[in-house]
Amino acid sequence: MAELGTEYVPKPTDFVRQAVQAAVNRPMRLAINNDVPRSRGLGSSAAVMVAGAAAALRAMGEEPQSQELYELVAAIEGHGDNAGAAVYGGLVAVADGTLRHLELSPELSFVFGVPNEPLKTAKARMALPEKMSRRAAARNVARVAFLVEGLRTGDAAALAEAGGDEIHETHRGRLSPLTGRMMEAALAAGAYHAAWSGAGPAAVAVTRDPDLVLAALDGVLGERGRAIVLDVDRDGWQ
Repeated sequence: MAELGTEYVPKPTDFVRQAVQAAVNRPMRLAINNDVPRSRGLGSSAAVMVAGAAAALRAMGEEPQSQELYELVAAIEGHGDNAGAAVYGGLVAVADGTLRHLELSPELSFVFGVPNEPLKTAKARMALPEKMSRRAAARNVARVAFLVEGLRTGDAAALAEAGGDEIHETHRGRLSPLTGRMMEAALAAGAYHAAWSGAGPAAVAVTRDPDLVLAALDGVLGERGRAIVLDVDRDGWQ
C-alpha cells in the first residue's frame, strides 16, 4: 500500500489526478511515497490511486469510505481487480462490478520475483490475441476453480492443477522469458503454484516453504532483480 510522503510523484500522474478529482472534485497538490515497483504487475497504479483519493478526502475533512474508494478507482482503471485488492486486502474476486471476499488459507506464503526491467501494461495487453479457442477457454475456467479451491484450503494438488494459464501467460511469455524461468525455478524448489503476477514481468509463487523458493528466485534473478516474501494484507487501505 502506498504511503503519503514527499519523495515521489508517480508517473503517469493522470490516474492520480483523476482519482483525486473524482474524490473531492477540485484540484489539489499531492506528493506520494510509493514503495510498490511500477510496471511490474504488482498493482502499483491502483495502490497509488487509492492512497491519493483517501488522502484528498481526509484533507477536506471527510473520512473515506471503502466502497467509495473502490468504486471510483475501479471506474478509472476500467476493472475492479486491483482496486478491490488495494481497498479491501485479502483475496477478492470481481465480476460485473460485484466484489466478493474469498477465503485464503493462512498456511500459504507468497514469494515474488521482481525484475529490474519493467514491462508496460499496455505492451503486455497488445500481446494478447483477439480470439482464443473454446477448448482453451474451458481449460482456463477449470484452472480458476482449482486455484480458488487451492488458495482456500492450501491444497497443494489443487494449486498444482491450476498452473498453465492460456489466456495471457502463453502469449506474453516472449515479452519476458525471465518470468518463465522464475516460474520453473519456483516449482522446482517445491512451490505449489507459480504464475505471472498481473501483467508481469514479476512472478508469484505459492508455497508453505518460502525460504527455498526465495533462494531459487534469487538464483534466477541475480543482479537483474530481487525476490521478496510478502505477507497478505487483510485490512486493505486502512
